[in-house]
Amino acid sequence: MISTLQKLAGLGSDIGHTSSSSINFNANLPVSIEVMKQIDATRYRLKLGRKELTTKSSKNLKEGQKYWANFSEKQGGILTISALYKQPQLFEKDEYFLPLDYKHFFDSKTFSYNDFKSFLLKQLSDETISKTLFKTLSYMLLALSKATIHLPLSYDGKKVMLQFQVQGDETLLFYMALEHLGPLRGILSPTKLQMATMYEKSFHYLQKESPKLGMITHITLQEEISPLFDLSDIVLDLKG
Repeated sequence: MISTLQKLAGLGSDIGHTSSSSINFNANLPVSIEVMKQIDATRYRLKLGRKELTTKSSKNLKEGQKYWANFSEKQGGILTISALYKQPQLFEKDEYFLPLDYKHFFDSKTFSYNDFKSFLLKQLSDETISKTLFKTLSYMLLALSKATIHLPLSYDGKKVMLQFQVQGDETLLFYMALEHLGPLRGILSPTKLQMATMYEKSFHYLQKESPKLGMITHITLQEEISPLFDLSDIVLDLKG
Protein backbone atom coordinates (compact mmCIF):
# COMPACT_ATOMS: atom_id res chain seq x y z
CA MET A 1 0.00 0.00 0.00
CA ILE A 2 2.91 2.33 0.70
CA SER A 3 4.04 1.92 -2.91
CA THR A 4 0.60 3.09 -4.08
CA LEU A 5 0.96 6.31 -2.09
CA GLN A 6 4.34 6.76 -3.74
CA LYS A 7 2.74 6.45 -7.18
CA LEU A 8 -0.06 8.84 -6.19
CA ALA A 9 2.45 11.43 -4.99
CA GLY A 10 4.27 10.98 -8.28
CA LEU A 11 1.16 11.88 -10.29
CA GLY A 12 1.20 15.33 -8.69
CA SER A 13 4.94 15.91 -8.70
CA ASP A 14 5.15 15.34 -12.46
CA ILE A 15 2.99 18.43 -13.05
CA GLY A 16 4.12 22.01 -13.30
CA HIS A 17 7.12 22.33 -15.57
CA THR A 18 5.88 25.66 -16.95
CA SER A 19 8.43 28.44 -16.44
CA SER A 20 7.57 31.24 -14.03
CA SER A 21 7.95 33.82 -16.79
CA SER A 22 5.23 32.25 -18.95
CA ILE A 23 2.15 31.18 -17.00
CA ASN A 24 -1.00 29.75 -18.54
CA PHE A 25 -3.89 31.28 -16.62
CA ASN A 26 -6.40 29.00 -18.30
CA ALA A 27 -4.58 26.16 -16.58
CA ASN A 28 -6.06 22.70 -16.61
CA LEU A 29 -5.38 22.31 -12.89
CA PRO A 30 -5.54 24.43 -9.70
CA VAL A 31 -2.63 26.69 -8.84
CA SER A 32 -1.03 27.75 -5.57
CA ILE A 33 -1.11 31.51 -4.88
CA GLU A 34 0.08 33.82 -2.11
CA VAL A 35 -1.69 37.08 -1.21
CA MET A 36 0.98 39.78 -1.15
CA LYS A 37 -1.21 42.86 -0.61
CA GLN A 38 -4.83 43.99 -0.57
CA ILE A 39 -5.11 47.02 -2.87
CA ASP A 40 -8.79 47.87 -2.32
CA ALA A 41 -12.07 46.13 -1.48
CA THR A 42 -11.84 43.59 -4.32
CA ARG A 43 -8.33 43.88 -5.84
CA TYR A 44 -5.27 42.03 -4.62
CA ARG A 45 -1.61 41.70 -5.46
CA LEU A 46 -0.87 37.99 -5.77
CA LYS A 47 2.24 35.88 -6.20
CA LEU A 48 2.16 32.84 -8.45
CA GLY A 49 5.53 31.10 -8.53
CA ARG A 50 8.02 33.94 -8.99
CA LYS A 51 5.53 36.10 -10.89
CA GLU A 52 3.36 38.81 -9.28
CA LEU A 53 0.05 40.02 -10.70
CA THR A 54 -3.01 42.07 -9.76
CA THR A 55 -6.51 40.62 -10.01
CA LYS A 56 -9.97 40.76 -8.46
CA SER A 57 -11.59 38.41 -5.98
CA SER A 58 -15.16 38.50 -4.70
CA LYS A 59 -13.95 36.59 -1.64
CA ASN A 60 -12.05 38.40 1.10
CA LEU A 61 -8.44 37.26 1.15
CA LYS A 62 -5.88 37.58 3.93
CA GLU A 63 -2.48 39.15 3.31
CA GLY A 64 0.33 36.61 3.66
CA GLN A 65 -2.06 33.67 3.31
CA LYS A 66 -1.62 30.96 0.66
CA TYR A 67 -4.52 29.41 -1.23
CA TRP A 68 -5.32 26.89 -3.90
CA ALA A 69 -7.44 28.40 -6.66
CA ASN A 70 -8.65 28.20 -10.25
CA PHE A 71 -7.44 30.90 -12.63
CA SER A 72 -9.14 32.04 -15.83
CA GLU A 73 -8.70 34.84 -18.34
CA LYS A 74 -11.87 36.54 -19.57
CA GLN A 75 -12.44 38.73 -22.60
CA GLY A 76 -10.18 41.77 -22.58
CA GLY A 77 -7.43 39.95 -20.72
CA ILE A 78 -9.13 40.26 -17.31
CA LEU A 79 -7.76 37.66 -14.89
CA THR A 80 -10.11 36.16 -12.34
CA ILE A 81 -9.70 33.62 -9.57
CA SER A 82 -12.31 31.25 -8.22
CA ALA A 83 -12.73 28.26 -5.92
CA LEU A 84 -10.23 29.61 -3.42
CA TYR A 85 -9.37 27.32 -0.52
CA LYS A 86 -6.97 28.10 2.30
CA GLN A 87 -3.93 25.86 2.43
CA PRO A 88 -3.00 24.12 5.72
CA GLN A 89 -0.50 26.05 7.84
CA LEU A 90 2.02 23.22 7.52
CA PHE A 91 1.85 23.56 3.74
CA GLU A 92 2.40 27.32 3.65
CA LYS A 93 6.12 27.70 4.28
CA ASP A 94 9.00 25.99 2.50
CA GLU A 95 10.86 25.80 5.84
CA TYR A 96 8.32 23.22 7.05
CA PHE A 97 9.50 20.78 4.34
CA LEU A 98 12.41 18.37 4.20
CA PRO A 99 14.57 18.72 1.06
CA LEU A 100 14.15 15.04 0.18
CA ASP A 101 12.57 13.02 -2.60
CA TYR A 102 9.47 11.17 -1.37
CA LYS A 103 11.03 7.95 -2.72
CA HIS A 104 13.52 8.00 0.16
CA PHE A 105 10.66 7.24 2.54
CA PHE A 106 9.01 4.56 0.45
CA ASP A 107 11.82 2.07 -0.11
CA SER A 108 10.12 -0.54 2.06
CA LYS A 109 6.62 -1.94 1.67
CA THR A 110 5.88 -1.61 5.37
CA PHE A 111 5.92 1.41 7.65
CA SER A 112 6.47 0.96 11.39
CA TYR A 113 5.31 3.63 13.84
CA ASN A 114 8.00 2.57 16.31
CA ASP A 115 10.78 2.69 13.73
CA PHE A 116 9.62 6.08 12.53
CA LYS A 117 9.50 7.43 16.10
CA SER A 118 13.02 6.12 16.77
CA PHE A 119 14.24 7.80 13.59
CA LEU A 120 12.76 11.17 14.62
CA LEU A 121 14.11 10.99 18.18
CA LYS A 122 17.58 10.15 16.90
CA GLN A 123 17.55 13.10 14.53
CA LEU A 124 16.26 15.48 17.22
CA SER A 125 19.00 14.42 19.64
CA ASP A 126 21.69 15.63 17.22
CA GLU A 127 23.10 18.83 18.78
CA THR A 128 24.28 20.08 15.37
CA ILE A 129 20.78 20.08 13.90
CA SER A 130 19.53 23.44 12.57
CA LYS A 131 16.64 25.25 14.24
CA THR A 132 14.54 24.97 11.07
CA LEU A 133 15.03 21.20 10.79
CA PHE A 134 14.45 20.79 14.54
CA LYS A 135 11.09 22.54 14.20
CA THR A 136 10.03 20.43 11.20
CA LEU A 137 11.00 17.15 12.87
CA SER A 138 9.24 18.24 16.08
CA TYR A 139 6.00 18.74 14.14
CA MET A 140 6.44 15.26 12.67
CA LEU A 141 6.86 13.84 16.19
CA LEU A 142 3.79 15.72 17.46
CA ALA A 143 1.75 14.30 14.59
CA LEU A 144 2.96 10.83 15.54
CA SER A 145 1.48 11.33 19.02
CA LYS A 146 -1.87 11.42 17.20
CA ALA A 147 -1.04 8.17 15.36
CA THR A 148 -0.40 10.19 12.19
CA ILE A 149 2.64 9.85 9.95
CA HIS A 150 3.39 13.37 8.68
CA LEU A 151 5.81 13.60 5.73
CA PRO A 152 6.43 17.12 4.35
CA LEU A 153 8.82 16.61 1.43
CA SER A 154 10.20 19.00 -1.17
CA TYR A 155 12.20 17.78 -4.15
CA ASP A 156 13.11 19.48 -7.42
CA GLY A 157 11.05 22.52 -6.40
CA LYS A 158 7.85 20.53 -5.82
CA LYS A 159 6.14 20.12 -2.44
CA VAL A 160 4.22 17.04 -1.35
CA MET A 161 2.69 16.81 2.11
CA LEU A 162 1.56 13.28 2.91
CA GLN A 163 -0.18 12.19 6.10
CA PHE A 164 -1.58 8.75 6.87
CA GLN A 165 -2.93 6.61 9.69
CA VAL A 166 -3.01 2.81 9.85
CA GLN A 167 -6.57 1.71 10.64
CA GLY A 168 -7.65 -1.34 12.65
CA ASP A 169 -8.63 -3.23 9.50
CA GLU A 170 -5.11 -2.64 8.07
CA THR A 171 -6.31 0.00 5.63
CA LEU A 172 -4.64 3.43 5.39
CA LEU A 173 -6.52 6.67 5.95
CA PHE A 174 -4.49 9.31 4.11
CA TYR A 175 -4.34 13.00 3.27
CA MET A 176 -2.13 14.45 0.57
CA ALA A 177 -1.55 18.10 -0.38
CA LEU A 178 0.00 18.94 -3.74
CA GLU A 179 0.60 22.34 -5.31
CA HIS A 180 -1.08 21.52 -8.64
CA LEU A 181 -3.85 19.17 -7.50
CA GLY A 182 -4.90 20.67 -4.19
CA PRO A 183 -5.86 18.48 -1.22
CA LEU A 184 -6.73 14.78 -1.54
CA ARG A 185 -8.11 12.46 1.11
CA GLY A 186 -9.07 8.82 1.02
CA ILE A 187 -8.85 5.23 2.22
CA LEU A 188 -6.42 2.73 0.73
CA SER A 189 -6.61 -1.07 0.95
CA PRO A 190 -4.34 -3.64 -0.73
CA THR A 191 -6.72 -3.85 -3.71
CA LYS A 192 -8.78 -0.65 -3.76
CA LEU A 193 -8.34 3.11 -3.47
CA GLN A 194 -11.20 5.45 -2.55
CA MET A 195 -10.22 9.09 -2.86
CA ALA A 196 -11.80 12.56 -2.85
CA THR A 197 -10.61 15.83 -4.35
CA MET A 198 -12.00 19.37 -4.12
CA TYR A 199 -11.34 20.53 -7.68
CA GLU A 200 -13.16 19.33 -10.78
CA LYS A 201 -10.01 19.81 -12.87
CA SER A 202 -8.07 17.61 -10.47
CA PHE A 203 -10.90 15.06 -10.54
CA HIS A 204 -10.65 14.67 -14.32
CA TYR A 205 -6.84 14.57 -14.25
CA LEU A 206 -6.79 11.86 -11.58
CA GLN A 207 -9.39 9.82 -13.45
CA LYS A 208 -7.23 9.94 -16.56
CA GLU A 209 -4.04 9.02 -14.68
CA SER A 210 -5.51 6.46 -12.24
CA PRO A 211 -4.60 3.38 -14.38
CA LYS A 212 -0.97 4.10 -13.45
CA LEU A 213 -1.80 3.20 -9.83
CA GLY A 214 -2.46 -0.42 -10.79
CA MET A 215 -5.61 -0.96 -8.69
CA ILE A 216 -9.33 -0.29 -8.58
CA THR A 217 -9.72 3.45 -7.97
CA HIS A 218 -12.90 5.33 -7.09
CA ILE A 219 -12.63 9.14 -7.15
CA THR A 220 -15.25 11.64 -5.96
CA LEU A 221 -15.61 15.40 -5.51
CA GLN A 222 -15.86 16.78 -1.98
CA GLU A 223 -16.65 20.33 -0.90
CA GLU A 224 -14.00 20.55 1.83
CA ILE A 225 -10.98 18.40 2.71
CA SER A 226 -8.99 18.87 5.93
CA PRO A 227 -5.57 17.45 6.87
CA LEU A 228 -5.19 14.75 9.50
CA PHE A 229 -2.79 17.03 11.41
CA ASP A 230 -2.02 20.75 11.27
CA LEU A 231 -0.58 23.48 13.50
CA SER A 232 -4.05 24.28 14.82
CA ASP A 233 -4.01 20.86 16.52
CA ILE A 234 -0.98 21.96 18.55
CA VAL A 235 -2.79 25.12 19.73
CA LEU A 236 -5.80 23.05 20.78
CA ASP A 237 -3.57 20.71 22.77
CA LEU A 238 -1.89 23.60 24.58
CA LYS A 239 -5.25 25.13 25.49
CA GLY A 240 -6.53 21.77 26.67
